Amino acid sequence: MSASDLPAFRIGVVGCGGISSRHGRAGLESEKLQLVACCDIRESVAREWAETYDCEAWYTDYEEMIGDQALDGVVLATWPNQHREQVERCLNAGARNILSEKSLTADGQEALELAQLVESAGAYLMEGFMYRHHPFVAELERQVAAGTIGQIDSVSSKFSTLDYEEESPDDPNRNWRRDPERLGGSPWDITCYAINAVNHFASMGAGGRGTGKGSNPDGTLGSDAKSLVAARPTRVWSVGSISQVYGTLNRQFGLIEYDSGCVGYVEGSRQAHISEELHIAGREGRLLIRRAWRPHEQPVIEHQYGNGEWREIPVSGAEMYRLQMENFADVAQGVAEPVMPLIQTVVNMYTIEATVTSQLEDRLVDLELPASLFEESA
Repeated sequence: MSASDLPAFRIGVVGCGGISSRHGRAGLESEKLQLVACCDIRESVAREWAETYDCEAWYTDYEEMIGDQALDGVVLATWPNQHREQVERCLNAGARNILSEKSLTADGQEALELAQLVESAGAYLMEGFMYRHHPFVAELERQVAAGTIGQIDSVSSKFSTLDYEEESPDDPNRNWRRDPERLGGSPWDITCYAINAVNHFASMGAGGRGTGKGSNPDGTLGSDAKSLVAARPTRVWSVGSISQVYGTLNRQFGLIEYDSGCVGYVEGSRQAHISEELHIAGREGRLLIRRAWRPHEQPVIEHQYGNGEWREIPVSGAEMYRLQMENFADVAQGVAEPVMPLIQTVVNMYTIEATVTSQLEDRLVDLELPASLFEESA
């Protein structure tokens, strides 16, 4: 059965705050998806969201929502510090397909435990990194896999956006990004994008498989652990600073060393204006996209040749959140592989944790990923 033959995928959304609107619009735009119900602890907010996005029902208890509705999938549009408990409770309530906003957890061990829990439940969990679903990622994967720029030497990635820090640190309703208790701060909000991209393309450079649609020359998708994490991060060094207003880690600048020899550079700063670059350097050239996380309407990949000349590779625009939710639905219905595999999420969380440890303890961190990740059952 193809994806076009399947019935609409019934979704319930948990958390009706700011980011949920992107999921709501995506649900309305897609013929594959049906927004059935939503949940928020604020009754008026849940009711308004249901009206705005044409949901059949609204709730203040997501376990009740899962029990009442015949949902195919649940979207967690909530704070990072809530995800672990919410995933567990969703599974216990009967949900078997869960799309969680980033960051999935606080650290690598939590992510590994969730992955094991999901596997034992026969369920499916995907972390939401919407940019991975944009066609420019698949195009970069194709270029790297085809050897366009030769052996990959380094990958650098930046996500900086200025925070004016205008909210009071005593305001309980301040944005979660300004609250360390909710895992606010650069590591779990913006540096995580840079780490996600650097880890992925370091793996691609080591012969790993792409996950974007049509990204591999033979038309297949790798789903085994070793092909999805072909380059493993081994050492991390990170510096930066802590917000004097909120106590969050608001500046991170890190180096990641891989067992393949590739080196990654990541930047996530709340004290600099917007930078969203992804830069892949090889022996025979470079690939660059200047707006990786929120691409321009018609993105362009810049390809610089070894002789210094360059060309532009145009890429079609796309609604990333719609593509993300459709991939989530297709995987749950057995007609696609995940664009954002869970094993990559776990590796990313271990890497994020290492950058935080390095920064706070002012030392080089040796990173050894759990062997269980790469066993056949993983």
